[in-house]
Amino acid sequence: MLGRSARTVYLRKPVNQNLDKIWEFPMTVVEAPMGYGKTTAVKEYLQTKNAVVLWQTVMDESASGFWNGFCRLFHRLDPVVEEHLNGVGVPGNSVFVEEAVRLVEGVSFAAKTVMVFDDYHLLSSQDLDRFIERLIRAEIPDLYILVISRSVFGDHLPELVLKGYCQVIGKKSFELSRDEIAEYCHLYGIEPAMEDLDFLETYTEGWISAVYLCVLGFLQEGRLERQSSLHELIEHVVYRRVTPAGRDFLMHICIFDHFSLEQAERMWGQGNAEALLRDLVRQNAFIRYDAVEQTYDLHNIFSSFLRRIFDRRETDWKQKIWQRAGQWYVSAGDCIHALDYFYQATDFDALLSAIEQDGGQGIYNEHKDKLIRYFGECPEPVKQAHPQACLIYAINLFSFNEMELFIRQCADIERYIALLPAEPAPEKNQLSGELELLCSFSKYNHIPGMSEHHCRAEKLMTRPSEFIDKRGSLTFGSPSVLYMFYRESGQLEQETAEISTDMERYGRLTAGHGAGAEYVMQAERYYCLGDFENAEILSHTALQAARSQEQTAIVLCALFLQLRLALIKGDVDFVTANLQQSREDLVRQGLYQYIHTWDLCEGFIYGCLNQPQKIPVWIMEGEVEKSTLFFPSYAFFNIVFGKALLIDGQYRKLMGLSENFIGLAGIFPNTLSFIY
Repeated sequence: MLGRSARTVYLRKPVNQNLDKIWEFPMTVVEAPMGYGKTTAVKEYLQTKNAVVLWQTVMDESASGFWNGFCRLFHRLDPVVEEHLNGVGVPGNSVFVEEAVRLVEGVSFAAKTVMVFDDYHLLSSQDLDRFIERLIRAEIPDLYILVISRSVFGDHLPELVLKGYCQVIGKKSFELSRDEIAEYCHLYGIEPAMEDLDFLETYTEGWISAVYLCVLGFLQEGRLERQSSLHELIEHVVYRRVTPAGRDFLMHICIFDHFSLEQAERMWGQGNAEALLRDLVRQNAFIRYDAVEQTYDLHNIFSSFLRRIFDRRETDWKQKIWQRAGQWYVSAGDCIHALDYFYQATDFDALLSAIEQDGGQGIYNEHKDKLIRYFGECPEPVKQAHPQACLIYAINLFSFNEMELFIRQCADIERYIALLPAEPAPEKNQLSGELELLCSFSKYNHIPGMSEHHCRAEKLMTRPSEFIDKRGSLTFGSPSVLYMFYRESGQLEQETAEISTDMERYGRLTAGHGAGAEYVMQAERYYCLGDFENAEILSHTALQAARSQEQTAIVLCALFLQLRLALIKGDVDFVTANLQQSREDLVRQGLYQYIHTWDLCEGFIYGCLNQPQKIPVWIMEGEVEKSTLFFPSYAFFNIVFGKALLIDGQYRKLMGLSENFIGLAGIFPNTLSFIY
């Protein structure tokens, strides 16, 4: 037992003096290498202040993981804002950055509120850097951002400091002087001799973690330990003092930096995790319990030491630990972390099972390379046993615009299904039908080709598809159905008839995905022919059909047509009022994935009204790849972008981009884009 003094906290006066200034700046960055006591200093300081503390510890490099944690910070402040921030997702462009900042601005901060992002260096996301910069520039009353990091924050930190938005508390503020080392020792009841102080000053260079370990050794041995490295010092004064059971327990949980008691119990599996943790927390300062978050934190220096031991363990043993970690994350609904641990364990069967359980809901664009690597290394027999996971992977490849891999994956799935036992026949037929439905996307925008697959799928499937996300956009972000499916000059009437026949079948296969699309295309054809009366009638038919199945993408297509019809009538008041109302409806419902679709509608309308100043900035700047639009809708974006350049007088730029516009329009093809 080391007693109370073994956990004494020492805070330098310069650190506290700098932390006192956090109320003078929208943001404070605490920046120093590992082991300088950054997190401890901030926690101890904030505990003495009458402020609301919202603490988020960054777990890894995942931007979506950070964003999920950021949204949860608002749960007790404003659950509605939490929900809407979740809907916005990682703000990867100016539109979503502004919307996220607007949501935070709408929160009523009843007292001084400090939002702490600990271990921020683990992230490498320019999108999140930009969002935080924009947030602090908003200077929201009573909101203060505090970033704890081992590295410099963002690319614009000097500018933020110069303009008074930020202060930086650096490494020098945390280095102990000779006198402070003596004072620190005194707190533990140690009065070091001059030669001991000389040693401590030289050996530790003011690094408080090293000083702490030396002091801990003195408390145990009655003399200063003079180990050659920090890890040897930890081995001698910390690790050897832990019981054999405690050491074994540490090996089971050292793969996590932060963990809950329930998580530790699941990893340990021997029933006494709480007692072991209680002893470990009491014995040294390298394991802390956060009573607010109800989590345990391993200090980075200690976890680094433990993982070196872990890495030397036999492979089979490590794989079992990684498997347990993967199973924990599956039970917690965290698909990506589960996949990461199953991959480390080379347990591809569990990895694909986790994808099937998640249904692909936890997979985002940032996970593309990781997902491709995992499936690329997965053994063929395992993939054969998990055709549903392969279907989910394939539809993600399509959305990633990885068409070669998509085609190859479809062929692989066909082989896997063929190798399945003939019985039970309904299940094998259902999978074969799902594959036909998947393969229809390889013929996207060629209605007869898609329809052939749909016909075959209908004969095989006994229930709606499990891999098609009904909440997804049939038009991939385009506000026009006719743009998506009009592919051959002179064939528009035939193509309109074909989609009317096929959409009824497709709706049955997908439980209503894309409902109303056929009516929108009919209405848009009438509009192009100048038959505005029938166009308006069918736009209302389309709205009713789409709303009955909650098909927002098709609702927006119908509303966009109604706005164009109103322009024909010269009813500009109706147009501007409904542009605003529809945007507000999307925000109110948290349907942020459709904001850029509606931006296209606004850009088109204001282009027609010759008002370039009202066209969304991201369209004027051609930033389609930063939007939520998918590749098949890019040629429609170019219709609006080209119009914006034209009315803004950027003729040379328009002419320079025209070949690219035409090339993009020819991929599916999209004849409407050729016409423009």
